[in-house]
This record gives sequence, structure tokens and C-alpha cells, in this order.
Amino acid sequence: MKLARSTTVLFFTVILAALAVKLCVLDILRVSGPSMFPSLEQGSILVEFKLAWGIPVPFSNRYLVRWGGPASGDVVIYPWQDRWVVKRCIATAGTPLVFSSETGYSVETGGRTIPLSEEQYQKLKQADRVPEGMIFALGDNMAESRDSRDYGFVSLDSIRGKVLWK
Repeated sequence: MKLARSTTVLFFTVILAALAVKLCVLDILRVSGPSMFPSLEQGSILVEFKLAWGIPVPFSNRYLVRWGGPASGDVVIYPWQDRWVVKRCIATAGTPLVFSSETGYSVETGGRTIPLSEEQYQKLKQADRVPEGMIFALGDNMAESRDSRDYGFVSLDSIRGKVLWK
């Protein structure tokens, strides 16, 4: 009887610990879609580190404590239209944005020129820099990606984690 009880306690302790790790520390995801090709291919498995920039509150877009934010080049995960999306942080808060419409529409940030459609240009051109508390995120496969060019800057509070391993 004592062995059965200790086995049951151990079983539920392991289940609770695994649930806590999945909700607050690490998660495993499968890539669906071509927006991050060639960095991430359709069907790739990746590991998300949720404690990269703070302690997230499960099931919300908030942090209990935050100790940092993504750097340019980090691959991040955040919600968009009821899905989790994986994109690369191209620019962080305060990074200058230089828009051009001379030979097609584009924005330059960090020495990189990013092509824009006229609609994307019109939506973003009022910003001269990435606003505080936000990032500018793009898919590596810009021809197949819906990203900050389409829906604007991404709030730091909505970023769920950093891709740790792919």
C-alpha cells in the first residue's frame, strides 16, 4: 500500500513538473509554412525558450518579471491571428527607419534595405524609428511572409519566447 501511494505521488509530481516546464520554460513546436525558409523548413521541429527575456504569465500576453528583450537577429515566437508565428527580429525599440519611394518602396534599418509594397509603405511610413516596447519582425522568406510589414510592429509583451534550437 505504501509503495502504491509513493508511486502515485511520484507520478503526479512528474506530471506537474512537466506541465510547469511546458507552460513557463520550454516548448517544442513544429514549423508550418514557408515564411522562415531557408532557416526553418516546413515540418522542422524547434525548441522555444520562454525564459529568454523574463518570466511569462501563462495564458496571457504579460510578463511577471522582465529582464531583457530580443536583439536584432533573434528568432522569436508571438501570436498573430490566433496562431503562433515564428519571425526574425530585424530592429528593436529606438532603431531608426528610413523609408524611400524613389525606386520602388522600401525601408532601411540597420544597413539592410527591405522591399515594401505601396500598401505596406503607406501603413508604416509615419514611423521614423521602432517605437518603445516594440520590435520590427520579418520572415526570412519575405516573398512568402506576412509580418511587421503587413501588421505593424510587434509588442514585447506579446512575444512568447525565443527559438533556442532548430
